[in-house]
Amino acid sequence: MTTTNLLRDQWDQLRAWVEGEGVLDHADEPSGLGGWTVSDLVVHLGYGLRMVAQLEATELEPITLAAYVAGYSPAHRQIAADTETVAEPLRGRELAGIDELADEAWRALDAGLPPVVLGRRGPLRRDDFLATRLIELVTHGDDLHRGFGPGRPSPLVPAAVDRVAAVLAAGYREVTGRPPGWAGLDLVRVATGRTPTDDPAMPLLS
Repeated sequence: MTTTNLLRDQWDQLRAWVEGEGVLDHADEPSGLGGWTVSDLVVHLGYGLRMVAQLEATELEPITLAAYVAGYSPAHRQIAADTETVAEPLRGRELAGIDELADEAWRALDAGLPPVVLGRRGPLRRDDFLATRLIELVTHGDDLHRGFGPGRPSPLVPAAVDRVAAVLAAGYREVTGRPPGWAGLDLVRVATGRTPTDDPAMPLLS
C-alpha cells in the first residue's frame, strides 16, 4: 500500500476514533505532552496533516528522512507555539476544524505533489515527507490511546504502524549501523521518547 493510502486510512480511523470515543469531552484536560491540552493535541493532528498543502517544489538536494526528523527536537518550542496558534480559534469546534485542515491536505495530494518538496526542516523526497505525516498520526494516535486507556479500541491501523516502524528502524540503522532491538509499536515508542531506554541513539525524535 502506498504511503498516501496509508496516510488516508490512518487519518480516517483516528478521526473516527476521536469522535467515537468522546476524546474531546476531555478537551481542557492535560494531554501528557508538555503544556498541551487534549484539545491542543487533537488540533495538532490536523495541523500536521495540513502541512502537506503548504509544500513547495525545490531543486535542492533532498536530505535523508533521519536527518529531517532529527530537526524536530530543536524546534519543539516553535512547533508548540504554532500548534497553539492554530488551536486557539478552533476551541469548541475542534472536529470541524481538523476536518477543514485535513481537506486542504487531501486537495493538495489529489492535485499531485512535486518529487522533492521543501519542508520546514529542509528539502525532502515527497514520499519521505508523507512518511513524516504518518509518523505524526501514529505517534500521537498512540499518545491519545494510552491517555484514554489501552482497554479501548485502538485508533491505529496495523499497516501504518508497520510502515512507521520500518521507517524508524531504517533511521536507527543509518545512525548506528545496526538493527534496533525493538519492533512494531514498541520501536515507535522508544524512537519517539515515549518509552525510556539506555540506548544513547534513542530517541530518534521527540
